[in-house]
Amino acid sequence: MRERLARWFEAISLAGFAALLVALPLWRHRVLVHRPPEAVFFEFHDFVLYTNDLFWAGALVSWLMSRRLRRVPPWRCEPFWLWGLLSALLVWSWLVVPFAVGRRFATYQSLRLLMLMLLALMACDAPVGSALVAGALALGMVLQAGVALSQFLLGHSLGLRILGEVVIHADWSGASVVMVGEERRLRAYGLTQHPNLLGGISAAVLLVLAGEYLRHTGRMRIFLLAALALAQLTLLATFSRSAWLGAAAGFVVMAALLRRTRPNRKALLGLAVVIGGITIAFAVACWPLLAVRFGIIPQGAEIRSVEERGSLIQGALALIRRRPLTGVGLGNFATALYLYAREAVADYPIYQPVHNVPLLATAELGIPGGALWLALTVAPWIALWRARRPATFWLAGLSGALMALSVVSWLDNYPWASHQGRLLLWLLWGLWAKEMSRNPR
Repeated sequence: MRERLARWFEAISLAGFAALLVALPLWRHRVLVHRPPEAVFFEFHDFVLYTNDLFWAGALVSWLMSRRLRRVPPWRCEPFWLWGLLSALLVWSWLVVPFAVGRRFATYQSLRLLMLMLLALMACDAPVGSALVAGALALGMVLQAGVALSQFLLGHSLGLRILGEVVIHADWSGASVVMVGEERRLRAYGLTQHPNLLGGISAAVLLVLAGEYLRHTGRMRIFLLAALALAQLTLLATFSRSAWLGAAAGFVVMAALLRRTRPNRKALLGLAVVIGGITIAFAVACWPLLAVRFGIIPQGAEIRSVEERGSLIQGALALIRRRPLTGVGLGNFATALYLYAREAVADYPIYQPVHNVPLLATAELGIPGGALWLALTVAPWIALWRARRPATFWLAGLSGALMALSVVSWLDNYPWASHQGRLLLWLLWGLWAKEMSRNPR
């Protein structure tokens, strides 16, 4: 009876985990407690429940119950250096709570960090195979692509508020658009909060699916290739430069890791043709828009965006100088910016996290927090270099996705500040640790 219950809970945990992967990008949410100040975007100071939190919590509880019923040995936390760094980051976030600008919100964010740690442990410890992960991510990507590409072509949202879609139109002030003269083209949001976030998720999913695609044969490969094509189209339609750069870096990492491996030539050729063909066709069709994003054609909106980011960097530096050791508290950057460094963003009063995670982590958790983040960013590549063995296709795909988010973290904040971005990053850390421990030096 005990074993039957354990298997039942394990099945529920795997189903919840798969559902979480499908629903990971969704922004559907409910504000549980609204808090001041009103000038700060609500996600950076309110207590919020997201729809995918339900899958997340259900998967974790069922997994822990399954372990409890089976009385299995303690978690095998390998590689030890990764779990040590993640644990240190979690512990430090709790230690600095008493010094936070908003203690309640810092406590709330630290609780979420604890759940992320458990989720990463589950991804590493539970019997989660690459086929389940890739299949769920591919299914979620198909859903996102259908919405995102329709938004890009139509220039407005599709009325899917029940799924968390942002209500937006290209002609509205505040919409994320690419402008060519007076023409405004809406960037693809999908079911996420912002095109940049959708771009980062698409880049990471693209690389994960590429690793699984190279490993597979038969009908599964056709499905993965179709999902890859949609992920690439979605990535391009977001016009996220940081995500584009991250995806390029991720593919370089994959190529380097697989240099001593012999992928199926037909599979490799199919991947190159699909990715390259879609990219070239998109560049030809949307060249004026790309010229604006790359700065070939000057545009006031793009210049303003760069200046806003510069003002947020000045705000981050001001907060670091104010509290160099303990920081302002996890999740409290925007509130602290409003309270203590308003003059830094006087020209562009946007109270949001700085678009640079090393600076953001240092501002919120002090110099020790920033150092831990940098260590987490650099250490995987040292470990892969020291391994000096051919990587599996799955490890190469996961490593490419980690590299994509590492590059993005220098140009955007969602791997640290966004609920969906953090979910993706910690899941990747757990999955990468599992595959890395199977591929020892």
